Amino acid sequence: MKRIPQYSYFKTKNNKALLIDVVDLHYVKPFVATNDFHTLDYYDLTFIHEGSGFFTINEQTQLVRPNDVVFTKPSEVRNWDNEGIKQGESLLFDGAFIQQLFNDPEFLQHLSFFALKRHSIKLSLSKETIAKVREILFFIRDEISNSDGDLYRMRAYLYELFVLLNREYVNSNSLLTILPEENRALRNRHVNAFMRMVNTEYSNEHCIHYYAAKLDITPNYLNEIVKRNLGINAKQYVQNRLTVEAKRMLAQSNLSVSAIAQTLSFQSASYFVRFFRMQTTYTPLQYRNMVKTIGQFQAAH
Repeated sequence: MKRIPQYSYFKTKNNKALLIDVVDLHYVKPFVATNDFHTLDYYDLTFIHEGSGFFTINEQTQLVRPNDVVFTKPSEVRNWDNEGIKQGESLLFDGAFIQQLFNDPEFLQHLSFFALKRHSIKLSLSKETIAKVREILFFIRDEISNSDGDLYRMRAYLYELFVLLNREYVNSNSLLTILPEENRALRNRHVNAFMRMVNTEYSNEHCIHYYAAKLDITPNYLNEIVKRNLGINAKQYVQNRLTVEAKRMLAQSNLSVSAIAQTLSFQSASYFVRFFRMQTTYTPLQYRNMVKTIGQFQAAH
């Protein structure tokens, strides 16, 4: 079976603490063959300005035209007609950076177009709205390219853009705001029990065989139902919970990397460093320094 390629955020293009970019589609096209399935390790909002074609994310395919925006989350399998879609631009960003910038670990999950059970992968905007969107993107580009770019202004522009798109998405699809509590009702009892166990025992138990045995089901079945309900397999869910706690400890404590590794039951500090880098692309110390930089900015404003 052909391996689906994953494209990563080019973190050295700009200031490493500014893990966000706006790029023209003509810059992206040479790297992605038309109709080539791939995944991203970052969030992507693709705005279509000229041309039309099909855009697929996971099992949903939509015909996109000028003034449409397509929403992609990390690890989603997608492809798009980069011959029919002539011009546009993409806002791409690292999820952890946005969560830290807004000081809210669930900020992105509160946006309807990134919700677990979202209605559509795309949104069609009016000419007036897309004009406003392009103006905001211009200001974001300016902050990114400016060596003296201001994170305070960046946060304000991003907040304005996200609120605008979320309002349009909710109104366009006749949705109520999707909250985490509503998503929980969509999960079956085994998934709920698994999530509760992980939340209690993740720091000591990393193996899905342990959780499957406690639920009296097979590991394969546990992976299947977790994947169906949450969009990721059981192992990744455990790893995500470990990563969230590791990030919290790095950001809010002075514990050494070795002490955090021991607290979270990793075999060694070096194994923890490899795990954290695989999950986030940063070493623990790089992440701690990034958080410190953003914290200093927030304190100054």
